[in-house]
Amino acid sequence: MNFFENLRRIFRQESLADRKERMLRAALYGALIATAYTVTLSLINVYTFPNLPLAVDWGRTIGMWIGYSLAFAFFGAVAGWFTEDYEGIVGGGLIFTILLAIGFMLFSNIENALTLQSIIMALPLFGVGMLGAWGLRWASKRHLEIIHKETPALRRKNLTRHILIIVLVGLVPGALGRMGFPAERAVGQLHELLQAAPDDPSVWTRLPLKQAPGLQDHFGMEYVIYARQSLLSAGALDIRVRFADGYTLTCLLPEETNILFITQCSE
Repeated sequence: MNFFENLRRIFRQESLADRKERMLRAALYGALIATAYTVTLSLINVYTFPNLPLAVDWGRTIGMWIGYSLAFAFFGAVAGWFTEDYEGIVGGGLIFTILLAIGFMLFSNIENALTLQSIIMALPLFGVGMLGAWGLRWASKRHLEIIHKETPALRRKNLTRHILIIVLVGLVPGALGRMGFPAERAVGQLHELLQAAPDDPSVWTRLPLKQAPGLQDHFGMEYVIYARQSLLSAGALDIRVRFADGYTLTCLLPEETNILFITQCSE
């Protein structure tokens, strides 16, 4: 059986109306996982490092939530479209890998062999995509099984438990995105320098006053810090320090043992 005959067979297995219920539930669970992941990832550092003036970048968080929710919902709908489990798992994994390759191409700053490198980076995650497709298909089918086959007495209890399990799937990787000790130390050292600067001119040489001369005028002013892993440099953080009057300092902060000088900044 060639590829096109196999494709026609897959299309004829069910009508769209028959597939719709399974696709809709898989898409909704995909969006739910993306929501739990985004919220946890955005809040975990702010609430687990109370000694640092960290804040949530709501603009970035909302954009990330919309993007991830749409991507995971589409992924779930594709995985749920197939009639057979093995076809949905492989097909969903393939779509997931293609989406990742596109994402790598969009975010990569390397111009030569861009497409090839993006594909090479995405291919090892094909197995993760298949696992995700299996999970979303299982979540959808289990949901339909609960609402169609179980008694009313058990339906609400089991459906609540099922939804909580799916939320947990998103919470765990979000919590694992918490800053490690090197990142916490780097942000803490920057915070200590900014706190000491108004009363101790000796620390000024360690701050990026040449790149950001306006920083000196803001010593002693209240500020918040937005921190995330850098997409462009391994072992570094993208940092934004936003002062009360709107002045913003942006830095590439290495996760080193001791930050002697902070120089990679702009205002």
